[in-house]
Amino acid sequence: MRPGSTATGVPSPAASSGPSAGTPGGTTPALEAWVYPGSSGESTCQAPAEYGDGRLRDGVLKAEYWQVGKDGALVRQTAADLPCNGFSDANAADLKAHSAAQYVTVSAMDRPTVAALVDDPGRRSAAVSELTRFTRKIGFTGVDIDFEDFWNWSQDDEHGYEAFVSELAHSLHAAGMRLQIDGPVEAGDGDSPFDYTALMRAGADQLVIMDYGRMFNTTDGRCWAISPHDWVRTGIKYAQSKVPNRDQLVIGVASYGFSAPDPCDTGKIKDSVPLADIRKRPGYSEDAATVAARRDPASGEVRWTDHGTLYDYTDQAAMDAKLDVLRKLGVTHVSVWVLGGNPWFSAAALDRWRAR
Repeated sequence: MRPGSTATGVPSPAASSGPSAGTPGGTTPALEAWVYPGSSGESTCQAPAEYGDGRLRDGVLKAEYWQVGKDGALVRQTAADLPCNGFSDANAADLKAHSAAQYVTVSAMDRPTVAALVDDPGRRSAAVSELTRFTRKIGFTGVDIDFEDFWNWSQDDEHGYEAFVSELAHSLHAAGMRLQIDGPVEAGDGDSPFDYTALMRAGADQLVIMDYGRMFNTTDGRCWAISPHDWVRTGIKYAQSKVPNRDQLVIGVASYGFSAPDPCDTGKIKDSVPLADIRKRPGYSEDAATVAARRDPASGEVRWTDHGTLYDYTDQAAMDAKLDVLRKLGVTHVSVWVLGGNPWFSAAALDRWRAR
């Protein structure tokens, strides 16, 4: 989920036809994180220093190098236009130097943009060819498709998306690469047109559930948390029922904050605010007693209100609590949104998870 986005049948147990990625033994790295481009001075510029500490040496880095334009054509996110983390040969090489596997992320944040690509066979074919060529040229492991606004998709959009996934998976696999697709949290069949089963059968190697963004579904009162534990558990259990192969399922974890009017107005939520920026907001405190009083036991997140604005953020303790929830559910692949001014798991929490 990029800044500004909103979220509110059983697959075959056989392994994907695509190749394994990552470590020399053929095991896909379990810990992943997204990196997105931005302008100089933004918190996202901190991402290279963060992954440079080796936290994903045996893991996966996913860089957003492409967006879909309103006309359905791909638009490359280059370092010439977005100095922080945009595509350049040097930036791609840096990602490869600090991770075991790398994916090119492609984003489309609203239904008309998604439809402009997936509902047109010619645009699908052009995108498949370009993504395969580009990803092979820079030597990345594969492609990560982040198309959103799922709840507004029509059935035709979903069928077009399934066709796109099938065509892209076939092309990538033929070139020795892999495909991840990012999907919404669902509690049961029919929650959205996005069909876990059909899409895995279409050839995706992994389904990434973006298990955050619950605040956008608030119906009254204060905005709900980013990812309440009970909501996360419900979504994961449903996803596991549809994707029983643990290596094919990746769960996204939130590492960011938001602000919103209090009482809640979901149309005015400022989403995906880095903790580095939250620290500058009125009323922020690192006093241990204050943080403890503000911590929401249902999500682990820290929340407070100042002059009619609610602030909510995920700190390291909240990330550890979220990882413990996933560990108890047997989740083996975790993807963090997002690097750049946000907290990371503690060594103790990672040790518990890896010892699952």
